Amino acid sequence: MAWGSSSSSSSSSSNYDVFLSFRGEDTRHAFTGHLYKALHDKGIHTFIDDEKLQRGEQITRALMEAIQDSRVAITVLSQNYASSSFCLDELATILHCHQRKRLLVIPVFYKVDPSDVRHQKGSYAEALEKLETRFQHDPEKLQKWKMALKQVADLSGYHFKEGDGYEFKFIEKIVERVSREINPRTLHVADYPVGLESRVLDVRRLLDAGSDDGVHMIGIHGMGGLGKSTLARAVYNELIIAEKFDGFCFLANVREKSDKKDGLEHLQRILLSEILGEKNISLTSTQQGISIIQSRLKGKKVLLILDDVNTHGQLQAIGRRDWFGPGSKIIITTRDEQLLAYHEVNETYEMKELNQKDALQLLTWNAFKKEKADPTYVEVLHRVVAYASGLPLALEVIGSHLVGKSIEAWESAIKQYKRIPKKEILDVLTVSFDALEEEEQKVFLDIACCLKGWTLTEVEHILPGLYDDCMKHNIGVLVEKSLIKVSWGDGVVNMHDLIQDMGRRIDQQRSSKEPGKRRRLWLTKDIIQVLDDNSGTSEIQMISLDLSLSEKETTIDWNGNAFRKIKNLKILFIRNGKFSKGPNYFPESLRVLEWHGYPSNCLPSNFPPKELVICKLSQSYITSFGFHGSRKKFRKLKVLKFDYCKILTEIPDVSVLVNLEELSFNRCGNLITVHHSIGFLNKLKILSAYGCSKLTTFPPLNLTSLEGLQLSACSSLENFPEILGEMKNLLMLQLFGLLGVKELPVSFQNLVGLQSLILQDCENFLLPSNIIAMMPKLSSLLAESCKGLQWVKSEEGEEKVGSIVCSNVDDSSFDGCNLYDDFFSTGFMQLDHVKTLSLRDNNFTFLPECLKELQFLTRLDVSGCLRLQEIRGVPPNLKEFMARECISLSSSSSSMLSNQELHEAGQTEFLFPGATIPEWFNHQSRGPSSSFWFRNKFPDNVLCLLLARVESIDLDDIPMPKVFINGILCKISSRNYQVRKVKLDYTYLFDLKSALYKLDDPSGLISALHELDEKEWDHVEITYGGIIETSLLKATGIHVFRQDDIRYDDPYGKRKLEHDLNSSESQSLIKKPRLSRWVGPERIINLLGNAADGALFTNPLRRYRHTSMDSSCPRCPELEETCLHALRDCPKVAAFWRSVLPKKLAPKFFNGDVAVWLETNLSFSEAAFFWPTFFGIAVELLWESRNDLVFYKDGTWDYLDLSDITDIVFNRYKDCMRAHASHILMPRNLLKWRRPLPLSHGHWLLRLNVSGAYDRSSDTAACGGIFRDNNDRFVLGFSVKLGECLSNDEGEIWGIYHGMKIARRYDIWGLYRDILRQHSIPISAKIARQHDFGKIIVESGSEKAIGFVLDGCPTSTSLEHCFPLCDELKALTSATNHLYFDNDYAADSFAKFGLSMKRQPVKIFRVCPPFCQPYISEYR
Repeated sequence: MAWGSSSSSSSSSSNYDVFLSFRGEDTRHAFTGHLYKALHDKGIHTFIDDEKLQRGEQITRALMEAIQDSRVAITVLSQNYASSSFCLDELATILHCHQRKRLLVIPVFYKVDPSDVRHQKGSYAEALEKLETRFQHDPEKLQKWKMALKQVADLSGYHFKEGDGYEFKFIEKIVERVSREINPRTLHVADYPVGLESRVLDVRRLLDAGSDDGVHMIGIHGMGGLGKSTLARAVYNELIIAEKFDGFCFLANVREKSDKKDGLEHLQRILLSEILGEKNISLTSTQQGISIIQSRLKGKKVLLILDDVNTHGQLQAIGRRDWFGPGSKIIITTRDEQLLAYHEVNETYEMKELNQKDALQLLTWNAFKKEKADPTYVEVLHRVVAYASGLPLALEVIGSHLVGKSIEAWESAIKQYKRIPKKEILDVLTVSFDALEEEEQKVFLDIACCLKGWTLTEVEHILPGLYDDCMKHNIGVLVEKSLIKVSWGDGVVNMHDLIQDMGRRIDQQRSSKEPGKRRRLWLTKDIIQVLDDNSGTSEIQMISLDLSLSEKETTIDWNGNAFRKIKNLKILFIRNGKFSKGPNYFPESLRVLEWHGYPSNCLPSNFPPKELVICKLSQSYITSFGFHGSRKKFRKLKVLKFDYCKILTEIPDVSVLVNLEELSFNRCGNLITVHHSIGFLNKLKILSAYGCSKLTTFPPLNLTSLEGLQLSACSSLENFPEILGEMKNLLMLQLFGLLGVKELPVSFQNLVGLQSLILQDCENFLLPSNIIAMMPKLSSLLAESCKGLQWVKSEEGEEKVGSIVCSNVDDSSFDGCNLYDDFFSTGFMQLDHVKTLSLRDNNFTFLPECLKELQFLTRLDVSGCLRLQEIRGVPPNLKEFMARECISLSSSSSSMLSNQELHEAGQTEFLFPGATIPEWFNHQSRGPSSSFWFRNKFPDNVLCLLLARVESIDLDDIPMPKVFINGILCKISSRNYQVRKVKLDYTYLFDLKSALYKLDDPSGLISALHELDEKEWDHVEITYGGIIETSLLKATGIHVFRQDDIRYDDPYGKRKLEHDLNSSESQSLIKKPRLSRWVGPERIINLLGNAADGALFTNPLRRYRHTSMDSSCPRCPELEETCLHALRDCPKVAAFWRSVLPKKLAPKFFNGDVAVWLETNLSFSEAAFFWPTFFGIAVELLWESRNDLVFYKDGTWDYLDLSDITDIVFNRYKDCMRAHASHILMPRNLLKWRRPLPLSHGHWLLRLNVSGAYDRSSDTAACGGIFRDNNDRFVLGFSVKLGECLSNDEGEIWGIYHGMKIARRYDIWGLYRDILRQHSIPISAKIARQHDFGKIIVESGSEKAIGFVLDGCPTSTSLEHCFPLCDELKALTSATNHLYFDNDYAADSFAKFGLSMKRQPVKIFRVCPPFCQPYISEYR
């Protein structure tokens, strides 16, 4: 199966095979022209630029795209190549792409010495000397060119010297190499390779890609149609490019080809021909082929894919591990997992269905040939995705079939597919069925038609009556061939929906057209027909009736005698059926009876249940089962369930059920009596009475086979049942919500096999102090929310039980049990062998000194113990300690936890209140990052320190850092602890190496450690940059125990490791006289100062701080982003400047470094008096638009485009000039404010009212808002559909966020100024200042939302959900006042409108809409 059926042979997305870089006047009409023709004649698609393209100073966007879209770049370095700044820019761009591993570069040194290029000598020195004069104000560019020349000279290439032979032969060598590089025989993977990338990575990890030790063989297995072959092709394409093999071969359709005459010999010939490059290989037999492959390929490193293998003979003939050389990689795809095990393939990858997101995307691409479909198709697309259940084959077939069809056609097709699946899908799936033996096919059809969803144990009870003892083998075969799955944990037998459809379709084709003469009945209409007209026959063995929700309330009218003719009926399932009366007869052959809502109060009196194995009558009207009489009647009954039987009041005598293994009567709300015989069923394994709320007593138990007992939520039960004899098989007991049970009986000790006891919500429970002695095998003792739990001494008064009993309990928890200090005095020391102890949310004030005696304790959690003040003893081998929210903990206790000896052994992880750096720490930093260098091997014990303020609720409140080893990222997963709102400084100490080896994805660590050189210094950096808000972070640190070969300074002197980027401050603009004279908003002054100092947060700086892996410009990705590039030299930005530059400034505008450029343009100019102010505003807007691209490119908004900037700059410039914009336009520090002075026309301070709306039924929300002044004049309104949202408070925060974004985006003060003019209200600078023109007051009906903003938008809050854009919201609202008011009906109306929106994310109202007009005075 493939995710695309196109026969295209190319897998590359490149538009060109080769890009030619050359100096036109040197070689265009000679060497380069001949090289271009030779490449073209070979069919190699080559880009050669037009002569007109090189007339400018900078390379064009078209050339950049051509470089980016090429696979190989050939640089023809000739005598005058370096004299062209255009060529040098082109070369720098080529090498930038090469460094990002997207472009192969082949240098050709044409009549120049490579050393002249490398060291810039000869003509290259002369050329660069001239360029230095031209570009003296841009030393960065000159340095970049020199570095590019050195880098290209270091690459492997070709050197042609004068008199060195014929040029055409030299060109042939180049063309031959290019041909090899661009034609690695890649395969077409899929038209739409959705969801493949992560799977390819998984398979490559299994293959241990890049390692040459031995032959690596893996198997990809799964049901048909999942895309095993597609995945194998994708991996094959990556490997033949990424690694060097002596040969590679993809043998497709092995199953199909080997079935033909001489099929295996044919496959062997292909294998030998592909790898050896020989044609006409002759083989007389398979055995001869094996011999030749073994001898000819033994030492070769090969890549071999064996696709769709289904027999061991195929693998023996073409794919043995010992035939190939070290480093070889073999991938086998098959539907049969057992085949891989038989061939000793130890590494396997199970192919699974696509998730819903990928399935929807694949369907959309196939049906609409684009990424997004028309919104009107969304619902029907989701229905198709649900039908296909993640099977790529089905999604592709259905999508391709419905291209261009209407919604009505889609609806009709879905109904058709559900009734009759597409033949193309069934043909692929049927292959696995056809490979089964006859009896295996019958078992498969039984499961597909009737038994899907049953547990494996139940299926094993059911099927032996239909088949012989081979039943277990048959089920095993179905699992191995990926036709069924047995889920881990609950053991449910399941299969893909389309596999089930295929099985049912086969059953229909093989069965009689008359329903009454079929073996299996599963179609509702067929079953109702048989029951209604009494047309059943002895052919029927299985009936499975499961009515849909729409049919559930329909009453089936029958006479109750329909089963008389169905004499061989063995299995009867009825779910969701409503019958007019109960049955009058069941056949003697019946083995399984499951009837939800069984309509009678008893089974038919004439029913002899001697074959009955399983009986499930949940939600039925049963009151009596009729157990009295001969034991033989129920000799085979193993499962009996009466769950949710509301009128069942007693469980009668069950002593005749001698083979019963499972008995359940859960949620029987009126059950009051259970017969004592239930306690003496020797074969009973499961006994469950969960939620029988009126049951007050339970009979004594002597159940030697019992493995599971459930009495939880029996809230009226007064005593735990007596245990009359030893019960060895009950390993775990959970007791939840037993409010009436206060203690365990002495006979509880007869549960001699009990290993785990869990108590929850058992109030005032008395726990025996000698429970450890009572339960010698107990290893886990857990109690949660057992308020008033106490140790109680046994009747014998054992005072010293803790010292005489060897405890096996290694895991213990007493969370939320309201424990006080006396908890430690009685019984506690029985836990002397405990390894993990949790005492969260209790009331004790100290941890006792006796903790020192718990030598095995490695994990201790006392989080939430608000009264804990003192730690008197620390276990000697403690590795993990958590004291979250221990607000009363003394500083001396915190110091005890920081003791050096505790952490010397390594592997520790401690979190506790306090913010003091231990004195013994080697290395400390007040910034977010710490680092060190090591040599020889990674240190065994590196202790990391974080001091931070935590203000979170229900979040991952222990954020783990990013760790870089020689620049390779190793991301550690955060630890999850649920907490209430606290504001404390915390100390977090953890062992780095232990954390690294707990990575979810260890590939980065493996790659980093694999590349270590023992003789070189290796760099490790631990950073919280971008993870913790800087204001919350107090300090970080590192302590390396055993200091051999460890350094904290750069041994190569390349950079200062102590550099703290967060604490660095730009030089003041006052130091730059020309900049300091510029008049404008404070925020722009700060931006210009940072730009002049080169301190803008550009992508190279973000990469250095590890908040980005990309240092390129977001507008032109092929060039590195510098301050000057971002604000001036980027081709798109340069185009903007050229469109607005005054003529007299244009000639020198692009000269000089960033400081000179800014000072020149911010100085007043006689040629253009408006320019300094305009220029400053433009710089800010260019940086703002750049930030939109970097940080919010995947968001909802359409962010600033350069084409829009001109108009926006002019509008802001006008506002700035009108209001004397020195500090008026959205200034900072406005939290101390005063009400505006009155005018004759009233107050006109602009305010924003926001509101949120929340729909609980769909868990979706919206927000909305209205801008108006104090005279209730409407300015602008908006509605936003938010999708999923947890509360109204969160909706209101989103309202503030979107409101402030809209205020900036739509120039809200410009709109308001126009409205005032319409009302003939004059605006002078004095009035503007008096009335806070440029300021906004935000009013919200949510006290939490306003509190959140006033608190500075903390990244961790008391809200139910963390707001994801805290930093941006903080910046947006820094110049805003915030007030809490009651709900505003006008804002509410916009929020409610947003809730009704279907897909449009943001709607702006420039005119007051009708739904809001009743709340605006000017419309009333």
